[in-house]
Amino acid sequence: MMGNNFDNPWGRKTKKGNPIKMSAILNSGVFPGMQGGPLEHVIAAKAVAFGEALQPSFKSYGEQVIKNAQAMSDSLMAKGYDIISGGTDNHLMLIDLRNKGITGKEAEKALVEADITVNKNMVPFDTQSPFITSGIRIGTAAVTTRGFKEDDCRKIIDWMDRVLAEHTNESVIAAVRKEVNAYMEDFPLYAA
Repeated sequence: MMGNNFDNPWGRKTKKGNPIKMSAILNSGVFPGMQGGPLEHVIAAKAVAFGEALQPSFKSYGEQVIKNAQAMSDSLMAKGYDIISGGTDNHLMLIDLRNKGITGKEAEKALVEADITVNKNMVPFDTQSPFITSGIRIGTAAVTTRGFKEDDCRKIIDWMDRVLAEHTNESVIAAVRKEVNAYMEDFPLYAA
């Protein structure tokens, strides 16, 4: 493709001091740099993903993911939580917890104890370290895959609000965990 091979114009040399040919620099930029190996498991995973994306059900699934995220976002804002973007138009939302007097680390810990999975996350102009954070990040793909609709997502926000309002109260956390686990029996991870 490049025609005649030539010494690189930057003067790069091998460890022995010989000029590196331009073809070698181009080749190393493509493989392993960008291309990587033709790994069969990666090829198979891409084939499966593309096959799923071609199905009409994938579009409706994606639309439901967004509806669920918007229901959660609206519910959070109605309860006085600050959503960084003022809402969401995708599957994620970032919540700034500074107005609630709780750090992202405390929120993540309390919610995980209640069997609600979120991630602590830094927010713009965060005053906390990356190990503490002032926010949490929530996504809706996993619950949508399990069959959740908008009302189910609003229920999650009710549980989250209860836990975050009393994040040091073990009895509140235990009560929410019990409700969450009972509710999730209707939404199994795997179909039998």
